[in-house]
Amino acid sequence: MSDGDTTIYLLGSIHLLPPNIRWRTKLIDRAIAESGTLVLESSPEETADFRALAQGSGLKPAETRVSPGKRALLDAMIRRSNMPRAELDGYKDWALATTLAVGDANAAGADTRNGVEEKLWIAFSSSGKTKLAFYRAKDQLLQLDALSGTEQRQMLENAISGKENYGETLRAWAEGDIAALDKVSECTPLDGKLVGQPNNHWANWIAARMKRPGTVLVAVGLGHMAGPYALPKMLSARGLKVERIE
Repeated sequence: MSDGDTTIYLLGSIHLLPPNIRWRTKLIDRAIAESGTLVLESSPEETADFRALAQGSGLKPAETRVSPGKRALLDAMIRRSNMPRAELDGYKDWALATTLAVGDANAAGADTRNGVEEKLWIAFSSSGKTKLAFYRAKDQLLQLDALSGTEQRQMLENAISGKENYGETLRAWAEGDIAALDKVSECTPLDGKLVGQPNNHWANWIAARMKRPGTVLVAVGLGHMAGPYALPKMLSARGLKVERIE
């Protein structure tokens, strides 16, 4: 997006990547070089006590909290997570869903150290540029923890549905295949909370930032760039011209 004296680049990122992925194209390098400010969902330097929020009391075993037809898939995902089943049985549904998704990425050799956000943060830090975050890391976990029991159960069911897995997401991201991501994105109340609400907040921030000169690079998770609540769509609805350049 550009209006002459202000340019804002949007980059759909993947939080965890294998070490052999080379994602810095010439256009991305140009955006990094031109931008005086980096904005991420949260700062890679922040830490949050995930386990303290993740653990619940009086929870039933994980396998009894999902549909019978998905228990075999759940077992496979638990094995790939390399975490003790007993510990996962003590996780709330949202935390179990998140952990299993990360475990799937870890099984593919991916981690946050190689993720887009970590690398961007280092690049901007080394050049002394401004770095901002939309949320604190703990705030993001608290938002998940505040979901109702029904919403958390739906999040868990979605995590093991098989409709979206790390390998397919990585492929779509590497190929810039937004259409593939649009196909698996849904317009549900849960997606409205997990994707729509933060995107609405970020779109308001970006629209306000367009009123001040400068160049900014905003990198958010790929899931926020596709589907009915896609950030580019929300920005277009606010009257901004969003042009895809790669």
